Amino acid sequence: MEATPIKQARDELIRRDGPWSGHNIRLGEGVYTIPGQDPTKQPHPVRRVLQTVQDLLGKPLDRARVLDLACLEGLYGLEFALHGASVLGIEGRETSLRKARLAKEVLALSNIEFRQDDVRNLSVEKYGSFDVVLCLGILYHLDAPDVFRFIESIASVCTGIAVIHTHVSNAPRVRMEWHSDAYFGRKVLEHLPSENERTRAKAVWGSLDNPQSFWLTRASLLNLLRQSGFTTVCECRIPYLPEQPSDHVTLVCVRGRPCEIRCYPPMNSSAGPTWPERRRESVNVAQAWYYGIARQLGGWGPMRWAMRRVAGLPVVRKMLGLEWHSQER
Repeated sequence: MEATPIKQARDELIRRDGPWSGHNIRLGEGVYTIPGQDPTKQPHPVRRVLQTVQDLLGKPLDRARVLDLACLEGLYGLEFALHGASVLGIEGRETSLRKARLAKEVLALSNIEFRQDDVRNLSVEKYGSFDVVLCLGILYHLDAPDVFRFIESIASVCTGIAVIHTHVSNAPRVRMEWHSDAYFGRKVLEHLPSENERTRAKAVWGSLDNPQSFWLTRASLLNLLRQSGFTTVCECRIPYLPEQPSDHVTLVCVRGRPCEIRCYPPMNSSAGPTWPERRRESVNVAQAWYYGIARQLGGWGPMRWAMRRVAGLPVVRKMLGLEWHSQER
């Protein structure tokens, strides 16, 4: 079978720069960017991201300006552009950009632009503001203090919602300070000390230059987002991602206006509590192991007090497997 021009262009780019790393994009004429991979059997967050933005943005996608940070081979930005959005994709590696630009050309999209830059250079002065900011798979490749500045930069350019898809640390092992506030997480190796610049440039699923990254805990990430100006942060669970690890979260962050409490004005004097790094799990008393026993014995008030005192004893909790768990799971 004679190769089509689209397939020839794809194969030529693969010979030059290597295969696509993970963005399997339909280019047309039955040609995908990753030959031999069945796209229907590859679970991918693109459905979750698109559905979330479409549901929560508050206006049609063809009236939105979208920023795709560390866009890699352009899948997310191209998807939004196909829905009519005006898109800017920023990527640090030229080899990835060549693949994104090939897809743009083949798909005949004039409403998306790709620029080579380090996302740590993000600012309103340089790129303007956006209705939607996509921070997908890049936050956990940054080290401190860059990760703190980066979140603040996202907040500064975002006029609507930001979607953050990232790993979080499951334990507060390292303490960092930013603007006199404490944040916790862990250090993760990005590149071996022996790797040179050329080797790092080829590692498209790693950082551009920093040898290690700082993964914030879930609580610290939430607190940082609030301190940076996001007024609402929700975790997305639907659409469901069956292959998503438990330390990977999708957060939808809204840059809104702080609400005014009128029924109880004293609440307006404070921004409210911050998320604790560790906290005791609590459930409704009806789910406590002693609930049925106490109700059967009667005298629920005094009996509940007595049973709760017994249930709180360490030896009883250990015997029943009711040890307190960390909030970071």
